[in-house]
Amino acid sequence: MRKSAPPDVDTGTVDITTTSVGRDTLLSTYSTFFTQVRFSGSFRVIVTVDPAYGVPEEELSRTLAFLDDLPNRWPSVREVVVDRFRRPVGLPGALSVLLAHARTPVGLHLEDDWEFTAPIELDDLIADLLEGGGTQLVLGNSHTARGGTFTRPSEAEPVPGTRVPLVRLTRGSWAAQFLPLSPHLHRTDRWAPVVARALATTDADRCVDERIRDLVIAEDGYDAHRVLWTRDVVARDIGRPWLAGRGRFRALTPEHLGAAADGAALPAPRVGPLALDRSTALRERAERVTPGMTHTFHKRPENFAEGSYPVYLERGEGALVHDVDGQSYVDFVCALGAATMGHNHPVVANTVRERAGRGLLLSLPTPAEVTAAESLVAAVPGVEMARFLKTGAEAVAAAIRLARSLTGRDRVLLAGYHGWHDQLIGPSPGVPAAVEGLSRRVELRSAEDDSAFCEQLAAEGEQLAAVVLSTPYDRQLTAGFLAEVRRLCDRYGTLLVLDEVVTGFRLASGGLGELLGVEADLICFSKGIAAGAPLAAVAGPRRTMAHFERLRVSSTFAGETLSLEVMKAVLRYYTTTDHYARTARLGRRLREGLNGAAERHGRPPFVVGYDPMPCLRFAADPADHARTAGAFLGAMARRGVLLRRDVNFLSAAHGEAHVDFAVAAAEEVLAEPGFAGPAWEVTR
Repeated sequence: MRKSAPPDVDTGTVDITTTSVGRDTLLSTYSTFFTQVRFSGSFRVIVTVDPAYGVPEEELSRTLAFLDDLPNRWPSVREVVVDRFRRPVGLPGALSVLLAHARTPVGLHLEDDWEFTAPIELDDLIADLLEGGGTQLVLGNSHTARGGTFTRPSEAEPVPGTRVPLVRLTRGSWAAQFLPLSPHLHRTDRWAPVVARALATTDADRCVDERIRDLVIAEDGYDAHRVLWTRDVVARDIGRPWLAGRGRFRALTPEHLGAAADGAALPAPRVGPLALDRSTALRERAERVTPGMTHTFHKRPENFAEGSYPVYLERGEGALVHDVDGQSYVDFVCALGAATMGHNHPVVANTVRERAGRGLLLSLPTPAEVTAAESLVAAVPGVEMARFLKTGAEAVAAAIRLARSLTGRDRVLLAGYHGWHDQLIGPSPGVPAAVEGLSRRVELRSAEDDSAFCEQLAAEGEQLAAVVLSTPYDRQLTAGFLAEVRRLCDRYGTLLVLDEVVTGFRLASGGLGELLGVEADLICFSKGIAAGAPLAAVAGPRRTMAHFERLRVSSTFAGETLSLEVMKAVLRYYTTTDHYARTARLGRRLREGLNGAAERHGRPPFVVGYDPMPCLRFAADPADHARTAGAFLGAMARRGVLLRRDVNFLSAAHGEAHVDFAVAAAEEVLAEPGFAGPAWEVTR
């Protein structure tokens, strides 16, 4: 028998409002809801369908057919309204449309990603909502209940005299000021204006739940809205597993969607030299306060094309960057390889927006440290444990310390560049001779160098704690060479440390080692591990990594939560999309396009290396290469393309249009009189 409601409120029909992206989780949401609910009235179902996540057509069709059939499945549904958008609008836009459709005094809001697990006495809940005088009654769910929110007396107080056991969250609860979009009943005349005001007046970069909360706090609305919650959990979240399985993230706004979709954005045409007035002025200021002008050696102007190349960038979006003088470029520098997703990618930007409000660096370990390590272990073959740090150089230094501890040896053999720390850099001002003698660094420029390296390892292996190896960029190492290094390390009890700071999460999740099928004792990651967020890691099998526990390797900032959360989101993207194959395909297109342009102008090929990270090599002699590369980079920058003198990078934001734009620019450059002739000497 129906309980009474205030006489001025008609509760015979309830609007069910749902914002959906067309995914088939909606089938579970509605099927379990209508199975669990008991209600003497009827429902009017209103669903917006936003193509934000690119749900496959087959899945979308299944969802739409299910909605059409709702009245046949459940007679309490007397009307179904489906408002399907032609283009992505994001959650704020979809909610605005739902508010325009809402009619009934009491509404029930369900997102498309819940499963209902317990009976719902809707008549009683409606009566409790109306008699309690509040705006909203939330159905207890697994997301909000995590950590015991509804059971701690400091957070939840029972509400006496209700038909269904209810609680009210205290002001001290983390969720006290929310009018959440999770499943809930609401008084439409009070809830709809709050949502509309929040969408109109709060920060559009924040997720909608946070925006509504901001408004409630600003209006001191805790008592006015008197939000109630069912004591018992009746729903569980099934949306996050759906998103995780597809490498998606949940907070979407039209701006973010545009950034993700606008893969073909290209710089505006330019004529004449670059404007560098603001760059020049900033450089003069920097030289007064920063030794060396910049905090990153490889970003110094002399490493590009000094005088004809931008010095300072102001912002980035997708595959484009914009300098302080207002000029735009297709970016193949990609933050020295760290920006694997491009710039301001929704996977990164939305994670930052969603997680920043929880604190950046907390006073004790956080769950993010555990879940991030689990994500890294799951992503990289052969890895069983991980320790986080902040830079690639730190990671390599930590790996060497562990190798020395395990072997009782001091010396290390280095192949390639591994950062600026004393034991990594080789002969350099400020490095003590005693430290310098503990390591030897070589370059693997040819197959002959590879053979010499193995000979040196065979001769000195018994004295070496570790071999630390990163690949050269202008040639590809072979599986045979790396397997021989592995064999020799095993023979002499030397640890093989693969420096995958640049190649990890670019050639493959595990970098060069995974690509060539050789397992390392320790792997060092940075750059792409978190798509540019400051994070590094040492990882490997338990037999070596477990010994970190006895070492003093520590970093105050290694547990910084924002970078760890970004890493988790980025690794989901890498492992659930064709990211590696796609960037390799685009890199081949760039290499073949630039080399084809060179051939058409009577020049030898000049782009070499691995597919996703093509490397410029104009001459074997470093001075000759630098001279030609500088002229080429300056001419390309004038045409809206940023390249490095050596290794360049493709990102998730690049598309064929960006590559083709660069190739077309190179055609113009190579046609200039200064580049004429069969050799690469520049005549101007």
